[in-house]
Amino acid sequence: MKEFDHIVWPTPAETKKYFVTVVTMITVLTVLLFAIGTAFSIGLFAAKKQLVPTSSVSPTSSSAPIGDLKLGDIKTTATPVK
Repeated sequence: MKEFDHIVWPTPAETKKYFVTVVTMITVLTVLLFAIGTAFSIGLFAAKKQLVPTSSVSPTSSSAPIGDLKLGDIKTTATPVK
């Protein structure tokens, strides 16, 4: 109980100042991280477009894109369990 005598509670003005500071920092960091994430995403999509050009191959009857692994291509080997 003696330790409670040492507690210094903030005044209402200090509490308001701290609240405004915290909300401002959260808002600024949210906007900053959104901008960085958006710029990074746009940059990656631009790099992908430059590095992997879209092909003009007509679609096939398969719904899988060209070059993807098809279920029929998978070979399995069964090992007996002792």
